Amino acid sequence: MSSKRNGIRAEVGERWRFLRRYVRNPNLVGAIAPSSKALAAAVCEPFRLAKGASTVLEVGAGTGAVTRHLGRILREADRLDICEIQPEFADILEHEVLCSPDFIPAVQRGRVRLLRQAVQTLPGENRYDFVISGLPLSAFELVELEEVFSVIRRCLKPDGVFSYFEYVGLRKTSRVLSFGRRRARMRDVSRYLNQNIRAHEFDRHTVLGNFPPAHARHLRFSA
Repeated sequence: MSSKRNGIRAEVGERWRFLRRYVRNPNLVGAIAPSSKALAAAVCEPFRLAKGASTVLEVGAGTGAVTRHLGRILREADRLDICEIQPEFADILEHEVLCSPDFIPAVQRGRVRLLRQAVQTLPGENRYDFVISGLPLSAFELVELEEVFSVIRRCLKPDGVFSYFEYVGLRKTSRVLSFGRRRARMRDVSRYLNQNIRAHEFDRHTVLGNFPPAHARHLRFSA
């Protein structure tokens, strides 16, 4: 009972910190609540089904809802880099998420790393089999979004998978409720995302058990 109560208390605390960070800067956080367990599972599904050792990059990890799920499915030979630029979220990841029993052995062996930097600054190419994103892509300026996609494509190995989620109907609603430059930005961003979805998406899962409901999208750029 005590462990269950502690788990509920931790979840409430995580949601409160997430909401507080959203209120401070909604464009950077992009959501009012952490991802549900169902959405975390959906966005990580291609990695879970992978055969053999995999290298994984998580970008925009936030308070670690998806990270926690990755810790539960991480295999002995897998390697995980977690990229989070927001100091408050990175501190939560370091001092709470990565200190959990799911992660301690992998962290000690150097198979899991926390990178406190923007995804745009990541070095190297063809390094990861999977990139899993919690970034608020629809909140970016078009030039920033194009840069993020360029870096992700560079970081992925041939036939690698890019997985991300977006809230059902958010882009359409944002266009309807926006005016002037903001509407134009949303139109351009939505067009760019749709182009990539049409050209590269090979799977999608709609998760109704999330607040708000969300699509988990999986893209393969070499397809």
